[in-house]
Amino acid sequence: MIKNISDLLITALYTVLIQNLVLSMGLGLSESIRVSPRPGLFVRIAVMISGFSVVTSTICSLIDSFAGDISLPYALRAAIYGAVLAAVYIVVAIVLRFIFKADRKFLGTLGIAAFNTLVFAIPFIDHSAGYSLAECIGSGVGAGIAFVFAAALISKGSELLEKNTDIPEIYKGAPAMFFYAGLISLAFAGFSDTVFFS
Repeated sequence: MIKNISDLLITALYTVLIQNLVLSMGLGLSESIRVSPRPGLFVRIAVMISGFSVVTSTICSLIDSFAGDISLPYALRAAIYGAVLAAVYIVVAIVLRFIFKADRKFLGTLGIAAFNTLVFAIPFIDHSAGYSLAECIGSGVGAGIAFVFAAALISKGSELLEKNTDIPEIYKGAPAMFFYAGLISLAFAGFSDTVFFS
């Protein structure tokens, strides 16, 4: 039990601080840039991303363990993981819409969080890393925290870029923001030991 909790926490910390998929691989980066000026929204989306990541990666981990030593082709694995994600989204959306009377705007935000590239990548990463069930949960929680971390860094960078008078007018706004996000991404890619050129 303590080992499982330890694995969960270590994997979550690794996912946030070292592997940060938002910053090192760009998964969900455009969404984090879009929501960064609105802290309430990016926390809500991060909770949704964590929830979908945890549930989807847990179900996919159980499917992988059920499949055992059967080697599934990548396309079939992608179809299975996509179907699991879609099924989880549909169930959650139906429950929220008809039981909790969620409005369409909230369900739209839910869809953006569910079908984010970050959420879809987590089961693949968990599978390729050979994560246990506890580590899959830690990876999902870490993905949501990584999203908040990335959005907070981007939000602060956006504030600083707006105040900077040395930036030429043509580069203000989105170009400066993408340059800033690219530099942060390079730093995190270095932390994650990513090989760019071989």
